[in-house]
Formats: sequence, structure tokens, C-alpha cells
Amino acid sequence: MPKKQNKIIKTKIPLIQNRLLGNSIYTGIALFFVGIVPFIFNVFVARYFGKEQLGQINISLSFCLLITLFVTNFFGTTSNKFLSEYRGRNELEPFNIVFLFSLLGPLLINTVIIFFIFIFWDIILIRFSLNEGMIIPMILYIFGRTYYIVIRKVYYGINLVANYTFIEIIADLIILVSIFAICHFGSSSLILYSFTFGYLIFSLIGLAILFLKYEIITTHLKPTKDFNYKIIFNKYSKYGFITMIGNASSAGTSYLSMLFIGYYLSTSQAGIYSSVLAIISIVMFIPRLFSQVLLPEFSNLFGSGKIELLKNTLIISSLFLSIIGAVIILPLFIFSNEILSLFGSSFIDGSQILRIMTPAIFIRIISVPIVTFLSSTKYVIYPNIGGVIILITSVIAWIILTPVYKLNGIAFGYLIGTTVGIGYQMIAGLIKFNIYTKKMKA
Repeated sequence: MPKKQNKIIKTKIPLIQNRLLGNSIYTGIALFFVGIVPFIFNVFVARYFGKEQLGQINISLSFCLLITLFVTNFFGTTSNKFLSEYRGRNELEPFNIVFLFSLLGPLLINTVIIFFIFIFWDIILIRFSLNEGMIIPMILYIFGRTYYIVIRKVYYGINLVANYTFIEIIADLIILVSIFAICHFGSSSLILYSFTFGYLIFSLIGLAILFLKYEIITTHLKPTKDFNYKIIFNKYSKYGFITMIGNASSAGTSYLSMLFIGYYLSTSQAGIYSSVLAIISIVMFIPRLFSQVLLPEFSNLFGSGKIELLKNTLIISSLFLSIIGAVIILPLFIFSNEILSLFGSSFIDGSQILRIMTPAIFIRIISVPIVTFLSSTKYVIYPNIGGVIILITSVIAWIILTPVYKLNGIAFGYLIGTTVGIGYQMIAGLIKFNIYTKKMKA
């Protein structure tokens, strides 16, 4: 490697590390608020309305979240990658096309989905033990949640993480106040509106800032003479479809497990499991949000061919998340009884389930850098194959174990699926990264 180029790389490493550190700090602040909302939600619903209502509400939420996972992973994650990539290449028109896709696409797809929910509502209602009066709150939640996630990922793709954190705090405070008010003065059927209202505020402020900052965001981008709308659309759609299947399959296992409980077990057992997921949801935002920080960075470095910077960033982030994972998971395992007692004494029965599932959370945390590398590059197919493996393995395990072992069967199914699927992702990631670095140095 020429000395001049080596000097430039050494100079840029601290800049990237500083940007990652800054984005990680903002992400950590956002992580606190994002994680605390579902936790407080579940605690308040559990204490005000009991296990059965908590279980029924979370079955409804899981149904909605499973739908939004597919939509947001197609439009949100894809926009995150390509907005960052085209910024790295300084290409204006492709950036604008992706920006437009990210905002208009979810509206069209969600409208079609809602239409089918209305048509098949009677079947959905019976199959998953849902409340008949929840259809309108669920539909509004789906729209609100979708744009909340998509706009959040757009902000990461254009490196406005500080702005995102500010909006996140405002929206989450509104949601928390709404939860307190509805639990104290209202009924459980109104509780989903607390999220919808917060998501609406987030989306309005988020869109306003995006359009106000548009000129600043695109000031260094240059008009591209030779570009093809069809090629950009095909690249976007191909990546989006692969990411949607893989990521939604992987991340959706917890929501799908709740629907399995609604089908096989009772709403009371769903309530206990909901308390466990509430704890896990706080920790799970670590891999999700750090993935958002790393994905645009890896995509940018990959697009510009900066192999040494990419390698250093991957190593540092892997070490950091391994330490974070160990520090968080050990207390979660040891003090599971005390943690679940926050929901009420009847929820301590879920401590064994929480302990069974904690190794799976640790595996997810330490896998973030190498899996994100795959997701942000041409190797995107591999983490998504892993996501499908997680889903299929978990579903098979649940079908076999749930009728016999009840909630423990659900927990073991989650652990088995995560271990097998993410194990595949990590092995594939290490192999492909090694091949990529050798090819670039050749």
C-alpha cells in the first residue's frame, strides 16, 4: 500500500471512531427511552388490568408488530443502506429516488395490508384470541409504527442521529404520559392509542426536520448524468425483499411466539410471557440500534472501498459489544426473580423462562458487527438465510415442545432457533469477510 494512502487511512480512522462514538452516545440515550417505554407499558398494564388483559393486548400488539416488521425492513433498512451508500458516492438523483421510495412506499403497502385485514378480520379474531373492538386501534398502530421505524432508519442513513434522539425523547415522553393517563382513567381497549399518538408526533416532527434540512443533507451531492430509474428500483427492491424475509424472520420470532401462545395456550400464560419479553425488549434494543449505527458506516466504507477502515471498525465494535453483552446478561440471569417481581408476585413464575432465553440474547448482541457487515454489503443474502433458519427452526421446535412443555417449550424453541440461525450467520460472515479482504488486497 502506498505511504500516502496509508497515511490518509490512519488519519481517517480516528474520525470514523469519533463519529461512531458520537452516534453510539446518542443511540445510547435513545436506547434508554426506546427500551423503557415497552417495559413501563407492560408493568402498568399488568398492575392495572392483570395477566389476562396483558396477554390479550400483547397478542394484538404482536400481530401488528409482525406486519410492520416486514414493511419496515423492506423500506426502512433498505433506505438506511442506500441513502448512506449514495451519500458516500456523492450521487444526488439516486439519493432522491431512494428518499422518495422510503416515504411513499409504506403508505401504499400498508393500505393494501389493511384492506385484507378488514376482509379476514373474523378469521384472525378467532384464530389468535383477539379482542373484537381492537381492529381500529390496531390499524392506526400499524400505520404509526411503520412510519416511526422508517423515518428513524432514514435518519441513521443520512447521519442525523442527534436529531433522531431529540425527536425520540419527545415522542417517548408523550407515549409514557398517555400510558399513565389511560391506565389510571381509561380502559385497556384504549391503551394502543398511547403509542399511536406518540408515533404521530414523531412522524410529523421527523418529516418537518427532514425537509428543512434537505439542502444541508444534499449540499455535497452532485447531479448524476448517467443513472437509470429502473436499475435503482431493481437494486432497491432486490435488497429490500431479501432483507425483509431474513430480518423479519429473525426479529419476528418473539412476536410469532406470542401468537403461538395465543393459539396453543391461554391469555394468562401470554401475560406471563409478555412480562419476560418486556425485560428482553429493553436489552434487545442494543443489537437493533447498534446495527443502525454500524450499517450505514459499513455501507459507506464498503461503497468507497476503504478496506482497512472497515476492518478496524469491525474489530473495535465486536470487542465493545462483547463486553456490553456480558455486563448486561449476567445480572439478568442471576436476578430474574427480583426483576419480574416488578410486574407483580404472580409474574415471578416467568423467571425460568427468562433464564432459558438469556443466552440467546447474548448471542444476538455479540453477532451484531459481523452480521451487520454482511447486511450492508453484497453478502446480504447470508444474514437473511440465517433469519429464515431462525424462523423455521423455532417454529418446528414450538410445534414439538409447546403442547408438552408449555411456556418452557416456547423459551427453548426461541433459544434453539437463535443459536442455530445466528451461528450460521457468524460463520458465514467470518468466511466472507476473509474472502473480501484477500480480494481487495490482491
